[in-house]
Amino acid sequence: MSKIEAIFESMLDNLDNGGAGSISIPYRSRTARGTTARGDGVVCFPGRTRAETNKFVSLLRILEISRKAIATGSVVTKRNIYYQNSDLFKHQRTVDSLVDDLAYTLGVGRDDLNIVAAAKGLIAGPTTLTMRNNSVIPCGLSHERGTLIPTSKLIHKIDFGQIEWVLVIEKEATFRTLAAAGYHTRSMAGHGVLVTGKGFPDLATRSLLHLIHSVRPHLPMYALVDYDPDGLSIFRTYQTGSSSLLHEQDIVVPELQWLGIRSDQILPSTRSPEYFASSQSSQDTAASSSQGSRSFSSQESITLSASGSSVPAHRRRRQPQRATPESLSKLTTRDRKMAVSMLKTLCHEQELDDKGDMDQVRELQMMLMLNIKAEIQAVDNMGDITHWLDEKLCGFRM
Repeated sequence: MSKIEAIFESMLDNLDNGGAGSISIPYRSRTARGTTARGDGVVCFPGRTRAETNKFVSLLRILEISRKAIATGSVVTKRNIYYQNSDLFKHQRTVDSLVDDLAYTLGVGRDDLNIVAAAKGLIAGPTTLTMRNNSVIPCGLSHERGTLIPTSKLIHKIDFGQIEWVLVIEKEATFRTLAAAGYHTRSMAGHGVLVTGKGFPDLATRSLLHLIHSVRPHLPMYALVDYDPDGLSIFRTYQTGSSSLLHEQDIVVPELQWLGIRSDQILPSTRSPEYFASSQSSQDTAASSSQGSRSFSSQESITLSASGSSVPAHRRRRQPQRATPESLSKLTTRDRKMAVSMLKTLCHEQELDDKGDMDQVRELQMMLMLNIKAEIQAVDNMGDITHWLDEKLCGFRM
């Protein structure tokens, strides 16, 4: 609020002092790193161009809405800002960009402006959110539909119940399938929470996961994404953030673990690249898959039983599901460019002393070398992915 007030006061002082006939709003673009049409970090009125004048009026309107929302303790969505001023902004993306640029300019998060995106992410599980207005959101009642994730700024308390894990899922379809099956209460790994950002996540979803981790730092959190550059990019967005929103705080979960999909979970043998370069018969495919799969050892089975899990013997001995050649696709040109870009980021901007980073580099190299990608459904069993998840979640907890 104080920073917004300072901008208004500066404009009023300029007008009162009979300035040079122009007023300005500080503005830095996240992509241009602070450059504007004038190159001095401000947008002026009257502007040198019609575009600059329109940008000034648009920023002024957003500042006005934000100031009112903060003063009244309310929250306004970017969608509402657009629809209430559609003649001014013309496009929703204009509002989206200006709001984030304004937050970046002021050095605050978007939530600090009391401006949020329309609810997008979903959560399902035996947990309850108590809001600051004393309303209660039970996240386990919607089942297949899931519950829309509210902005974390409005959450007062989280009742975790008996949850033992959190699973972040890239795809809404997979989330709905698992939620409809009640997997969050029937998993062999215990009760858990399912979350999806429906692809690349919004701030509310990322912020809620950060909040959960900050309150329960020892609660294991896993990510399930497609085996492709987009999937890995989504995982990294949750884990380390995105370049376009580096100014945002409290939206990452560095301890998020990559449950899958990985190459060794879908390939008959990651040691035989030639397999994918040739057109072997289905019998050879089955043989290779059998050689590459593995079941729990007797020692692992004993460990699972000792931990209190009641996993039936036939499910513990179940062979890991492997992808068929038909479920694998070739990388597109865009996929390959994205993978190379991510490799450069991992290898040149970070020291690869973290096992997680090393695993990501290896998987990206594997994608590029074999020229393959696969969706989450590649590991399901006739549409049922629960057996695979039980195996992986129980394996991580050992």
